[in-house]
Amino acid sequence: MKNENDIMRTIIFFFILLTMFLPYASADTEIRPTITVNYAVEPGVFMPGDTGTVTVELRNMASGEVYVQEDDETFDMNAYIASATLKGNKGIKILDGRQTDVGLLGPGDYIRLTFNIKANESAANGMHFLELEVVGGSDMYNLNYRIPVKVDDRDLKIIVSDMPPTLMKEYSTVNVEVVNLRPNDITGVIVTPEGNDITFFPANVFVGTINEGNKSTATFTLNSMTSKNGNKEMQFSATYFNGDNPHISSGTNYNVEVVDQYALILSALEVERIGNTYSITGDINNFGTTDAKNVMISVTETENITPVQPYEKYFVGTLESDDFSSFELSASTQGNNVEKIPLLIEFRNTNNAYAYINEDIVLHKGTLPAPSNSGGTRFVMIVLVAVISIAVLGVIAYSWKKRKISE
Repeated sequence: MKNENDIMRTIIFFFILLTMFLPYASADTEIRPTITVNYAVEPGVFMPGDTGTVTVELRNMASGEVYVQEDDETFDMNAYIASATLKGNKGIKILDGRQTDVGLLGPGDYIRLTFNIKANESAANGMHFLELEVVGGSDMYNLNYRIPVKVDDRDLKIIVSDMPPTLMKEYSTVNVEVVNLRPNDITGVIVTPEGNDITFFPANVFVGTINEGNKSTATFTLNSMTSKNGNKEMQFSATYFNGDNPHISSGTNYNVEVVDQYALILSALEVERIGNTYSITGDINNFGTTDAKNVMISVTETENITPVQPYEKYFVGTLESDDFSSFELSASTQGNNVEKIPLLIEFRNTNNAYAYINEDIVLHKGTLPAPSNSGGTRFVMIVLVAVISIAVLGVIAYSWKKRKISE
């Protein structure tokens, strides 16, 4: 029993000594302001060589009064920022990495610090981490923070899926698709075509913003009306912005063959001649891929050829692709040495641009001989009319006489 009492006294004495040496919690309690860090990187994804910004927001999360009383002590809840430094690496260069004497942040206050950075031309694809070091004053602790910056060198992709391998002398339409393969949005996209001996309308098309993983389409009218025969090379490219950085996409090349054939062709032609006056009839066909609007055919006046009524001009109107219309023209000639009659085909394309085609109607004298005496022709016509009139009168007289006999 005595041994047990001795043990109990020893334990109690030990706890008494322990409490004597333990400090009071209230005496060492310190209250400090708490700083949070938020950041934004622009552009969201860099391309090698791009410049941009990292904006850091430092916010004092303390709330309430600036000075807090705790156990007869007063604590300052202001956060004093002595400096903020952003450090780069071999892929990212910091253009202005240190800001000093930032100042005080009261409870609930915040400040935004902006640093300019640049991705090196040799920066590898992937995530690059920048080191943010904030040095505090007074009762605020220092802090270090890692900020990720992504680099990706993917470009735009240009696709022309409806480019024909062969073109006539015509107006045709092509659709250019611009695909954004990048992991971030791009802005200010402008598509520009270029061609050898081929023109485009419009000269370029503004597409605007293309979201990541999406595409936009630019439509161009391709003009090969005046192109020479042979192989032609075309290129399509796009300019755009990644953040504030201008870029030019790699060009996409296409080759087409231009043949000596207009889209509007004449067929089923018939030429009749009465004296020195010719009547031309036939069909006009739209062999192209786009509609021709306001189509009109006329005889071109020359020294020996004059368009005459009733068909100096013939208005066809809109001639859709793979469609045709009939027409008729009249012309007179001077002399007997005229071998062809020139025609002018005028129309507007899908963009209302004026265009024309010159065609010649060849006169085959072997099949269309010109009478040497126009007066003889009139005499023959008068005799023919007289014979027909006598025949008709004879039929009427015979019918009347037969009716009388039957009565």
